[in-house]
Amino acid sequence: MAQYTTRILFVLLSVIINETSFARICNSSGENWQSRIGLLVSPIISRSKIREIEIYWNNVNIEPGDKISLFEESSSGDQREIYTVVPNSLSGVEKTGVLAEFIPSSNLSFVKRCTRYSVRWWTDKEIKDTKCLGTQPTWMKERKDILGPLKMKQIFLPGTHDSASYNENDDRASIVSDFAVTQDLDILGQLIHGVRYLDIRVGRYHETNEIWWTNHGPFYRSVSLKTVIDQVKKFLDNTEEIVIIDIREFPVGFNNISDHHALATYLEDEFRDYYLPNNYGWGTTLNEIWSSGKRLIIGYENMRIVNSHSSMWPYVLHQWGNVQSTEQLFRYLDKIETSDR
Repeated sequence: MAQYTTRILFVLLSVIINETSFARICNSSGENWQSRIGLLVSPIISRSKIREIEIYWNNVNIEPGDKISLFEESSSGDQREIYTVVPNSLSGVEKTGVLAEFIPSSNLSFVKRCTRYSVRWWTDKEIKDTKCLGTQPTWMKERKDILGPLKMKQIFLPGTHDSASYNENDDRASIVSDFAVTQDLDILGQLIHGVRYLDIRVGRYHETNEIWWTNHGPFYRSVSLKTVIDQVKKFLDNTEEIVIIDIREFPVGFNNISDHHALATYLEDEFRDYYLPNNYGWGTTLNEIWSSGKRLIIGYENMRIVNSHSSMWPYVLHQWGNVQSTEQLFRYLDKIETSDR
C-alpha cells in the first residue's frame, strides 16, 4: 500500500472554509470555473482569540466601476458596507482590519450556517456575486455527485497542522504555549468549519489517569486523546463526511513497539464502528467509502503497526515547505504537484 497518495492542504491556523474554497467545484457562472470571491478568517498570534477578516478574489474579470466589499448584517437584517477594495488585478487578498467574533464549537451546528459577514462583488447598478462567511459541516456530501467517483488519491483535502494543539480554556498561557499552540478552534470546531484531515501527535503518560494525550513536541501537552476521539465521533455521528485522523510523532512515552500496539488497540476499541479497514487502500473511491458505512481513515506513523493492524493505514507524508511567503509556498507546492503527475 502506498505510503502517501492523498493530497492534504494544510491550514497552519484554523481558517473558515467558504462555499468556493474548492476550485473545481465552484459555481458555474458566466466567468470560467476558477472565478470566485470569498472571505478568510486569519487568527492573529496572541493570547486571546483575535481573528481578522480578509477578502480574496481569484481570476475575477474586473471592469470599470467594479468593487468588492465586506458587509455586516445587523440584528434587524440590514446589510452595512464596512470595507471596500477596488481590485487592480485579477486575483488578490486584502486585509480588512475587521475583527470577527470568535464562535466556540458549542455554539455551532451540523447544518451549514452563515455568519453576519458576507462579501459582495458589485457596482452601483448591479450585484455580480456574493458569498457569506459560514461553516462547512457537509461540504463533501453536498458535492457527492462530483466527488463520489473520484479516488481518495485524486482529491485535495483541507487539513490542520498539529490539530489538537489548542488552549481549551484559555487558562494556560506561557512562553511554551505561545510557540506550541497552533489552533484557536477545538477539533469539533475545525471539522464543522470544513477540515477533513487531522494531524494528531500522541504522547503516553503512565502517571496520569488518562494515559494518552496529544502533544506538540515533548514539552507541550494539550488535550487528552479521548477528547479528540469523542469530538471526531460526534462529528461523524451527525454528518456523512469522510475524515482522516493521522496519528504520528509520539514525542513522549513510546519506548518500544508494545506502546504502539497498545495505542493501536485503544484506537480500534474507541473507533470500532467508524474506521475503514486499510485493505480498501488510497485507490478506493469516495462512493465506495460512503457505501461501506465506515467514514474514518486512521493513519499511523509506524509500518509495523500498519502491517499488523488492519484498522491502521500508512500515515500521510507531510510536504513541509518551510517558507516565509505565499509566493514561495506556491512555487514549492507547484513543484510537488508537477513532479507528482
